[in-house]
Amino acid sequence: MVTDIGLGVVVAVGVLLGLVAGMVVGWIVSRRMGRKDFALQSEAIRAESESEVARLNAEIIESRGQIRVLETDRASLQGEKSSAKSLEDRLEPVREALEGLRRTTQQAEIERAKSAAELRTQIDGVQRNYTSLESATKQLVAAMSSGQSRGQWGEMQLEQLLEHSGLVEGVHFRRQDSRMTEAGGARPDVVVDLPGGGEILIDAKFPFDAYWRAIKADDEVEIDAHLHKHAEDVLARAKELSSKRYWESNSSPDFVVMFLPLESLLSSALETNGLLLEEVFARNVVLATPTTILGMLRTIQFGYQRKLMTDNAEEIRAAGAEMLTRLEKAVDHLGTLRKGLMSAVKGYNEFIGSMDGRVMVQARRMKELGVASSTDLELPSDVTETLRESRSSE
Repeated sequence: MVTDIGLGVVVAVGVLLGLVAGMVVGWIVSRRMGRKDFALQSEAIRAESESEVARLNAEIIESRGQIRVLETDRASLQGEKSSAKSLEDRLEPVREALEGLRRTTQQAEIERAKSAAELRTQIDGVQRNYTSLESATKQLVAAMSSGQSRGQWGEMQLEQLLEHSGLVEGVHFRRQDSRMTEAGGARPDVVVDLPGGGEILIDAKFPFDAYWRAIKADDEVEIDAHLHKHAEDVLARAKELSSKRYWESNSSPDFVVMFLPLESLLSSALETNGLLLEEVFARNVVLATPTTILGMLRTIQFGYQRKLMTDNAEEIRAAGAEMLTRLEKAVDHLGTLRKGLMSAVKGYNEFIGSMDGRVMVQARRMKELGVASSTDLELPSDVTETLRESRSSE
């Protein structure tokens, strides 16, 4: 808009210059032409100039109005610029906060990606562990389907409990130890020796088929039927152990321990048959789970510790008696030595007395008679110290 106003001013100046040039030209022409023609032409030129001046004045007035509008717009723009600067100053903290939020968001995104990667790694690990657990479970189920495998697994669980209790194989217990009874040959899975003599026989074979079918079943009636069958299998196994009459060996108590490696094997059977324990006790069979058998084994280990302390006390007593005998002998030697010392002191004092009364008298006499001597003869004094009496003699 400012450019347009400048152009209008230039046009107006050009027109004025044109008028001046025209007047000059008209003056020259008027000199050459007649006054009449010059007056006519001057009047026409004046009219045309006035018209042109009027037009230019109108344009100047319009241009001044445009200039005022521009000045108003400029003042408005300056106010807006000042307001914009003030707004910029106010928005600066917001911009800084947004920048901080952007950096925080970016860092959070990095942490989220890192956490997602770690979580993915953990999920993969869990998946692998689940796959391994599933495979191990299938292997365990396959192993439990065989009575021999169940017995080996029960022996392994029992062996871990024996080691955990502190008992040592070959010292405190033996495995697969054969023996003869009136019912024939018998070979319990583990024989635990008792401190002071005796032994406890443990069998690790256990029923599992009906219990496993009850775990896999969904119908309550079917589950109850399988649990009843499981309780019957436990009682049947107890009867089988009772028929082997393990306790008829010379050093065994009148019972055998039937080890159940799962607590639920016994609890589910007892829920079905509340008299199960009485029935197996009547057949000289004791049902034991890991909890109860560990308590029994630790009690046996405590007995071994007490026996060791007793054995050590006996050895200490014997060593003390031997030491007293040797001390008595040493005291006798000290008595003999004391007598010898007293005899030596007595002989020494008697010798000093005899020397002083018989020899030193003559020596002093000779010195008085003028016999020269390089040293003064002086006898040592008597021994007056006495030997200390022991408190025991008092």
